[in-house]
Amino acid sequence: MKKLISAVLAATFLATTSAAAEPHFADYPTKIYLKGKSVLPKMTGSVAHFRTRINNGMQAGPNFGGHFTLIEIGCGSSCFFAFLIDARDGRVVDFPLGGEENYQLQMKYGIDSTLLQAEWMDTSVGDYDTCVRAYYDVGSGNLTKISSETYKIERFSFCSQ
Repeated sequence: MKKLISAVLAATFLATTSAAAEPHFADYPTKIYLKGKSVLPKMTGSVAHFRTRINNGMQAGPNFGGHFTLIEIGCGSSCFFAFLIDARDGRVVDFPLGGEENYQLQMKYGIDSTLLQAEWMDTSVGDYDTCVRAYYDVGSGNLTKISSETYKIERFSFCSQ
């Protein structure tokens, strides 16, 4: 009986700590906002191929972390990739998400937080029933992974936030 109670308490503790460990947007407040006009990136390499989309996205101003512009571009059915640009100096930040590797990519972000929540289907598993939810922080100026978790869904369903 003691082992059963210990197991139940341990499971409850683990469930509570994993839920408490999930990052929240309010815990990553924006500290620096863009003052003035956005600076366009140098249109070289892969950026040059999407000049119009990037120019249009930058016109709206920052939409993430105070001075970053996250521009999402579709690449087919349930396929997205993105450019993350620091609107203060036009620097293109390395953005590791997108394409077929992150099938069904969905992101949540905002101007008042440096936290990005991303969710996608892990197609490397092959059963199309595993999703990944990951959290990134751009507060340092680069996208830094904070945590991630996987979860199961009904086969051929969609990952959801």
